[in-house]
Amino acid sequence: MKNLELIKSQICRIGRIMYKRGYISGPDGNISVRVDENTIITTPSGVSKGFLKEDMLVVIDIDGNVIEKTEFKPSSEIKMHLKVYREREDVNACVHAHSPFATTFAVLRKPLDKPILAESVFIFGGYIPVAPFATPSTVEVPESISPFVKDYDAILLSNHGVLTYDRDLEMAFYKLEIVEFWAKILFLSSQIGQPQILSPDEVQKVLSLKK
Repeated sequence: MKNLELIKSQICRIGRIMYKRGYISGPDGNISVRVDENTIITTPSGVSKGFLKEDMLVVIDIDGNVIEKTEFKPSSEIKMHLKVYREREDVNACVHAHSPFATTFAVLRKPLDKPILAESVFIFGGYIPVAPFATPSTVEVPESISPFVKDYDAILLSNHGVLTYDRDLEMAFYKLEIVEFWAKILFLSSQIGQPQILSPDEVQKVLSLKK
């Protein structure tokens, strides 16, 4: 089993960074890490991620049952995280935020589908889908992301926010940063003129760097 205390410390650190950068407000957002096949650590419900303490984090199993006694409840969006873990064996961390620019596209229900940055093409293939609207904290949320989980590492949640995930928490957070930066540059550049989209040949050149 991975070092639980180290993981809890990392979750709190990422929570503080998200809060300071304005990716979340109030008790918004949530973070989870899969420790092993049946053990997950998640942020608690109703607590600002900018002021997390390690003893606030909740340890649950893959079915969402609390397996370490605590006064805190698991994140209200943990069903969404569990859906990702069940669908993707390669994923061990999920980050959900309401970062302003990515959430703007989510509110518009517009996918990030313009490959204007080489980095976004390299990481995401130049496309991030939008899941249909789902009432937060309900089973509608995992159902809404189900068509996209296997093929994408980031999903915009209609009128809600953004979800990113990867093999570890650091990479999941990096992907959140890249999504937000991509959305920001696309939004700002559209205010000035017509963003120049990478051609199919240019996209392929970027993707070839992965080989």
